[in-house]
Amino acid sequence: MTIPGYIRFWILLAPLIPSVLVTIFVLYHLLKNRGYRTALNNHVIILLLSVGLVEELTGIVWNIYFFRNGTSLSLTSAFCYAWIYIDSSATVSIHILITWASIERHILIFHSSYFSTRTKRLLFHYLPMILCILYPMIFYFVFFFIVPCDKPLRYTIRQCNLYACVSLSPMVALYDSLAHYILPAFISVAFSVGLFVRVLYQKYHIHHRIDWKKYKKLALQLLPISCLYIFLQLPPMSLYAAYSAGLPRTVGGDYFDDSLVFSFYIILLTPFAGAMSLPELRTKRRNILLFWRKRRAVDPMQPAAVTRAKVGRTDGRATTNV
Repeated sequence: MTIPGYIRFWILLAPLIPSVLVTIFVLYHLLKNRGYRTALNNHVIILLLSVGLVEELTGIVWNIYFFRNGTSLSLTSAFCYAWIYIDSSATVSIHILITWASIERHILIFHSSYFSTRTKRLLFHYLPMILCILYPMIFYFVFFFIVPCDKPLRYTIRQCNLYACVSLSPMVALYDSLAHYILPAFISVAFSVGLFVRVLYQKYHIHHRIDWKKYKKLALQLLPISCLYIFLQLPPMSLYAAYSAGLPRTVGGDYFDDSLVFSFYIILLTPFAGAMSLPELRTKRRNILLFWRKRRAVDPMQPAAVTRAKVGRTDGRATTNV
């Protein structure tokens, strides 16, 4: 039995608003400070949050409307193609960006000479991030706008039934599930865990090779984000790959449909995981809370102190006059 549409509506709407606010806050924090903005390790996080914000304000909002009303937001082919294209491209771009970020962390810490010149930074830093965005856009543009697809538009099916165009060929569907969903999840977790283990090994067995305090944040920054992919993305995409390989859709069909809803939580929770990994944000939050508590403790006493002082001065003058 699948989850009813109105429950899916609340499942996605509840975390959407705080997720958007946290995304904007973290982006502001990273872009305002020049040191954070120019740090190479933050570039992929900035790009990841930016693409995620676009998906939150478009694809996820459109899915929320569909779950609430059971139909597409706009009953036009142009909107349906925009929905499927933005939803698919943004989601896969985020997956690939996380994968590249987990690999690039190893280069930043242990092979920093790869970024020592402007040409090397272009080849090994900026170009891979550009490809992480362009590749999904080109791939889905081909299958949604160039390759002929005889699937009719159905406004009462999510994404107007257009994702079926990708699964027309079992080989393409299998490639889509493996290359865009399953492998990125495995690679990001493997490299994130491997980086943490590698940094620990360098710290305790090969002294003075790295600065632990400097690189601890890099080692831990992507680990919570990568874990989201294993728990939320891997199970449904494994079924997607199995369906592409010939497994009947009746096997685990209800679970597959429901798990696709929770896979949106990868995008919705990524800003929180990113914020938790930034110690500067925790320091600022703690300072704000302490300042607010201090003002609450001091401000109410100030009027009373001033009143007592005035009363004391008045009483003194009265005594003198007498």
